[in-house]
Amino acid sequence: MSATIISFATQKGGSGKTTLLMLTAAALHNRTGKKVLVVDSDPQRSVKEISKQEEQTDKDKKGYDVFAFNWFQPNPEVNFEKVLKLAEEKYDVILMDVPGNLRSKELYFSILFSDMVIVPIVASTLDINATMTFLERLPELKEKQGGTLEVYGVINKKDGTIEHKNLHRLAGIGGMEIFYSPVSSFARYKRGVSTKNDIADPKDAEDEFNRYFDEFRSKCFF
Repeated sequence: MSATIISFATQKGGSGKTTLLMLTAAALHNRTGKKVLVVDSDPQRSVKEISKQEEQTDKDKKGYDVFAFNWFQPNPEVNFEKVLKLAEEKYDVILMDVPGNLRSKELYFSILFSDMVIVPIVASTLDINATMTFLERLPELKEKQGGTLEVYGVINKKDGTIEHKNLHRLAGIGGMEIFYSPVSSFARYKRGVSTKNDIADPKDAEDEFNRYFDEFRSKCFF
């Protein structure tokens, strides 16, 4: 059986996309026994840099694997597909950190080969408008992908602002279903990004991240 490929993608910077991806990958790695690979396609290479740091400071504990794909090589589209096909034979879950340029080949081919897209949603007017633009493009990509793409929105970096009442406008655009479990704007999430360590005790049923992750598992069949 091939791996499940999930892209974390949005057009708006500052959505907490990479943080959410890393927290999710660490929980998958530590709680499920699944073989997890993160493909870092973002030019900032944030996941790869943290992976390198942790390899140097904590050599005894094994984390999830990270592969930084270089989109500036010759024939990147062909090589990207080859990398994913090889990875599908080795891993159970492949999470991809995708840059947010709608016209970029990085985003196009990442979604083309994905089974699911997780879209972090932040409640500000600029973020909501940018997310709408991104979601409106997804049906076109879904058609080219084969029509099997599942799209889920996660309310991320939630705070007390009144803009959250406007997030319902995004439900259904591009076929997106919004998680009922939000992720708040807590400093512990930024501090806790890791390729090895879980952000929360899985036994704590009241922990906000655990509620999100339980929903993630049920939506993605893990």
